Amino acid sequence: QPTAAAAAMERPGLNEDGTMPRRFSRALPTLTNLVGSLNDRLLFAVPKKGRLNQACIELLSGSDIQFHRHNRLDIALVKNLPLALVFLPASDIPTFVGEGRVDLGITGRDVVAEHEAVTPATETSGIQELMDLEFGRCKLQVQVPEKGNLHTPESLVGKTLVTSFTGLSEQYFRDMEKKVSNGEDSDKLKTTIKYVGGSVEAACALGVADGIVDLVGKFW
Repeated sequence: QPTAAAAAMERPGLNEDGTMPRRFSRALPTLTNLVGSLNDRLLFAVPKKGRLNQACIELLSGSDIQFHRHNRLDIALVKNLPLALVFLPASDIPTFVGEGRVDLGITGRDVVAEHEAVTPATETSGIQELMDLEFGRCKLQVQVPEKGNLHTPESLVGKTLVTSFTGLSEQYFRDMEKKVSNGEDSDKLKTTIKYVGGSVEAACALGVADGIVDLVGKFW
């Protein structure tokens, strides 16, 4: 939001055709300028927002990785090392790393596991975990309403669930269906898995699902 001082600044004059003039700042780099500086730099993907962002920034600072991220730019050149930080949504980082678009990255194991469930590794793509950074601890759990009639994962077979982790959920319930059907293998999943990007916990209360698969526990 603009500050009161910014809102009170003088309005620039108009062009002859009545349009606002376009203004540029020589001090502010553009993405095009930065792309030309990426040669011979290792591309390092970092979560651009969310729970992991601040922890990653502190980790980079403590490792003496010196950089300045300009406002609205998702690439920052490291001053003291041949690195470039690429700020991406945490859930997208496995794709960029797995396809070799960036060289390495930091993200949650949950999104790495989901990526591998949806996009298995091939001879030319895939992800290798190099180090456990030991922050952002949590669990991915199957959950049901506390006062409902369903109390076990097995009771959800054939029901409807919502989650942000459809790949992992489908794997889990496919194995569960095989277990409850005495080993019979079926190509069609009986349990309905729906994707939602947020507010997963509201699905049962609103009648959208019988249960959910979501992250729980402390994140730090």
